[in-house]
Amino acid sequence: MTRFRLIRVAGLALSLSLVAAACGDDDDTDTSADAPVEETTDEMTEDMGDESAAPVDSAEACDADAIVAAVEGGPEEGTLAGMTDDPVGTAASSNPVLTTLVTAVTEAELVDTLNSAEALTVFAPTDCAFAALDPATLEAALADPSGLLTQVLGFHVIAGEQLSAADLADVTELETFTGETLEISVDGDTVSVGGGQANVVVPDIQTANATVHLIDSVMLPPSAG
Repeated sequence: MTRFRLIRVAGLALSLSLVAAACGDDDDTDTSADAPVEETTDEMTEDMGDESAAPVDSAEACDADAIVAAVEGGPEEGTLAGMTDDPVGTAASSNPVLTTLVTAVTEAELVDTLNSAEALTVFAPTDCAFAALDPATLEAALADPSGLLTQVLGFHVIAGEQLSAADLADVTELETFTGETLEISVDGDTVSVGGGQANVVVPDIQTANATVHLIDSVMLPPSAG
């Protein structure tokens, strides 16, 4: 059951789109002249707008504006400001665009390790990033939580430093939590990590013990190759 919890996130956007398409094809609306016409008032229109508003699907929040909107629309402790009060593992658990990452970190039993660290820099893949990951790769990682999954997650963490986006402009590589080399490159406002595997989409989120940069792809370490 646990292995499929993450895969469900990757399939959520597709499922919703199929449902929407099915509903669109089944149009039984009576457009005849005999059909009653309901008067639409401004108040009714406003109410309809409220009812049709749906929460942002985190697997579809991929650009910076959509990610920030989803984050700020979630629980207060998971907002950009709210995350500052808790250590990174706890703070991420309240963030609505990091649900898949949190599940993976929990499976690898790394929550306490992250929470107890004095200083970290975390490149955190969003739910959208996990949704784009090859399902076979995800399954393989989930099947080996203390091995491959820990290697992949550790490749996203730098221990001992809280590096801002400005700090990253002064380095070309960093040593990851698992001892591998993470390449860093900066071009204007774009920060690329992992040899171009991912870009930072929302930088400099502060937690009690970490600086978190949300990224648009899940990076695979050389050792996983």
